[in-house]
Amino acid sequence: MKRMIAASLIILFCAGLAFAQENIVTGNEWIKVDKKARIQLVTDFMREMKQQGVKISKDAAFYCQKLDKLYAKKPNLLNDPVWKVLKTAMIMERDWSVTGKDPDTIAREWLGDKLYAKWKEKYTAKNPR
Repeated sequence: MKRMIAASLIILFCAGLAFAQENIVTGNEWIKVDKKARIQLVTDFMREMKQQGVKISKDAAFYCQKLDKLYAKKPNLLNDPVWKVLKTAMIMERDWSVTGKDPDTIAREWLGDKLYAKWKEKYTAKNPR
């Protein structure tokens, strides 16, 4: 029974990532899936984004750890769609690259002006040029 539930969650999660705009899979489902499945799910998301012209350099294991840490630190994110939290993490890592688009423009468009300004201040302090 437990395996059937896990398999169902994986299927739902994969379907949700493939159709991110309509994804209703949240962090609450993410935390129920094992590590191997999480890596595969993020890999599938990254593959889908690559097909849409997005270059992501860091690997799936990095983002699985990132999501785990985000959900532990900010449990309010557990109710948000996983694809949205994952995309936000990638953008905030400056790892969401689209040819011809400035990373700051991508971040500002996704995060909005207010959150972008806070993020940029923290990012610049951590990564001086």
